[in-house]
Amino acid sequence: MPVPWRRWQNDLMQPRRARRSTVALLLSLALVVAACGSTANTVAPSVAASAATAQSTAAPSAAVSTGQSDQAVYATIERQVEALRELRPTSTVTPVLLDSQGVRDWLTKATAEQTDHAALANESRLFADLGLIAAGSSLEQMELDLEAGQVVGFYDPVSKGLYVLSQSGGVGPTEKLTFSHEYTHALQDQNFGLDKLAIDTPDQGDRDLARTALPEGDATLLMTLWSAQNLSMLELLQIAGESLSGPGADQLANAPEILQQTLTFPYEQGLAFVQGIYNSGGWAAVDRLYSNPPDSTSQILHPDLYATGVKPVALSVPPVPASLGSGWKLTMQDTLGEFQLGIWLEGQKPTSAETAAAQSAASTWAGDRVGLYEGPNGAWAVVVETAWRTVDGRLAFQNAATPHTGQLAGPAVVCSAGNEAAVYVASNVTALEAFAPCRPPL
Repeated sequence: MPVPWRRWQNDLMQPRRARRSTVALLLSLALVVAACGSTANTVAPSVAASAATAQSTAAPSAAVSTGQSDQAVYATIERQVEALRELRPTSTVTPVLLDSQGVRDWLTKATAEQTDHAALANESRLFADLGLIAAGSSLEQMELDLEAGQVVGFYDPVSKGLYVLSQSGGVGPTEKLTFSHEYTHALQDQNFGLDKLAIDTPDQGDRDLARTALPEGDATLLMTLWSAQNLSMLELLQIAGESLSGPGADQLANAPEILQQTLTFPYEQGLAFVQGIYNSGGWAAVDRLYSNPPDSTSQILHPDLYATGVKPVALSVPPVPASLGSGWKLTMQDTLGEFQLGIWLEGQKPTSAETAAAQSAASTWAGDRVGLYEGPNGAWAVVVETAWRTVDGRLAFQNAATPHTGQLAGPAVVCSAGNEAAVYVASNVTALEAFAPCRPPL
């Protein structure tokens, strides 16, 4: 599923799976910066920028000019970021300023060039069948609209270009903050090679999302520390006001939970993960993450699993049952992961209690695999195979998932054995009974 710099994507859903090669968006988040100190033990999310890292050769169509004084500002920020992040550049990066139309044009062209449209259409149907988005919705269009409304800067690891949204061409507090984040991505790329993270694997959406959280959490931590040292309280308040108002904030708040939360995951949970590593070992420990990146969102949410090397259990989805006859096929498969399974359990616009319950039910995730099957005359089925670290964890998931299946578009059932549970949902009872080994409820 997309994930920043994929989209998310998947920049992040970015981004998620099998779409444009790679995109990672840094969204408009509420700004809360530590008021003093250069090495905070606890650093709150301080993002008023949206960062997209997208692999594309799309050229900006609406660049705005920048003066020599502004170039000097950027040069100063570069030196500050290099010293704070303890990384040296190997090549020069010159920021290009875009207005809002230029950002949309760039993302539109990147989407057209880099997106696997058929794969994203399959994912749209999968998400609709699971009740994550409305039936008939286009993830591709929803993601493009959401990204275009949120992004205020991005770094392109293919062309090595760095872009900052600036309607006037000036360098205000938001542009400064954005540049500190994006320049960190340039330093990461030059020192570690962002392409080595391999976050554009078509059927490994959860791993892609987890690995996107590494550079985004890194850059968000650096940006937070930089802003605490180099921006005034008045500038921070201005950025906070800009991030919490306007159509972009409303657009993000009104997006389906799966898009909204997957888009912000690399910056919020990624920040918490990287900050924990930084607090214990400094930037040298963060640097080592790039040679051994996380393999699941579960490792991001539970850093002890990463520290102890607990990797996801490999699962597979079943073949098409022979009883269904010809015309059926496995259209796509992927891994949802602990994070997105939790979103599925929450439902749309959950209360804080519903969110906490869903996160608890998904907290002992050990692995999963989801398959979308399609047959003649619009028939379909979805199978979600899951594994849990304990039997109690499996029971918690099963107890949360069973009532949730009653809200889906087709008949559904949850079957379990040992530490594993599987969710089956289909367009009709015949298809459901062909896949499910346990009897669907009457």
